[in-house]
Amino acid sequence: MTQTVLLVGATGMLGGRIAHHLLEQPETHVRLLVRNVSNKEKSETIQGLVKRGAELVEGDLTDTTSLDRATQGVDVIVSAVQGGPDVVVEGQVALAESGRRNGVRRILPSDFGLDLFKATPGEHAAFNWRASADEKIAALGMEHIHVLQGGFMDMFGPGSPLVDYEKGVISFWGDGERPIEVTTVDDTARMTAHVALDRSLTSGKFAFAGDHVSFHQVADTAEKITGIRFERRSKGTEAELRAALDHAAGSNPMEAIMLAYQLYMLNGQTALTSLRNNQYPDVTLQGFESFLRGRFFQRNS
Repeated sequence: MTQTVLLVGATGMLGGRIAHHLLEQPETHVRLLVRNVSNKEKSETIQGLVKRGAELVEGDLTDTTSLDRATQGVDVIVSAVQGGPDVVVEGQVALAESGRRNGVRRILPSDFGLDLFKATPGEHAAFNWRASADEKIAALGMEHIHVLQGGFMDMFGPGSPLVDYEKGVISFWGDGERPIEVTTVDDTARMTAHVALDRSLTSGKFAFAGDHVSFHQVADTAEKITGIRFERRSKGTEAELRAALDHAAGSNPMEAIMLAYQLYMLNGQTALTSLRNNQYPDVTLQGFESFLRGRFFQRNS
């Protein structure tokens, strides 16, 4: 039977790839909830998806009427939204409530990342928002699946604030030895499309990872591919990172969020477990070396 999937956040980096992979699935009707479709950049992205068969519904997470219009006849909601608590908490909960009113069976909230359920309450603002939204969504009684893929491999690729490929420098907190779960954006999107449509799955976490790499392993791989010797710089201990996080929390909330991500990358508190990499035979996850070689090929071609 055909399943109708409502995707919210299709104009984002991850959302656009999720839309692409959903449209490749058989017996799947893809509906896109989009705000401000007159935006030129958004319009070009959306029109490309519409030409491939996606249905467009204009609306907003703050507009109950548009949410009810968008969720009617929907089987699954996939949320790939990003933002502050007004979007991640209030917006997603409103979306889920609309889905429940209209008989939607399942929702995939925008949880993509490390295991936010293991985070210390109050320590990571973005994780707090997602946990709050997830708790309220779970209380609605719908199927809810939390897609967790670790970090995106892109954070270690060219253009990363953590790795300077021009100067040959990689920066980290601690000793840089702890492996971190990472997955490409495209593999995350491909797996998400499968999870959304898999009727056999029950509510809970769905974790996977394309690779496990430490900062030193990233540097080793970069040296192997580029032939450049990378300097490895530690910014300080975990205690010093926590002090920087406390300071930023009162003056620079966005910096505090980025430092909190690095804290959990350092101490492994939110590491993924029970990985389901082999859930779908047609999904093979890309490893870091393959990813980085591909990025440098694209960059130099």
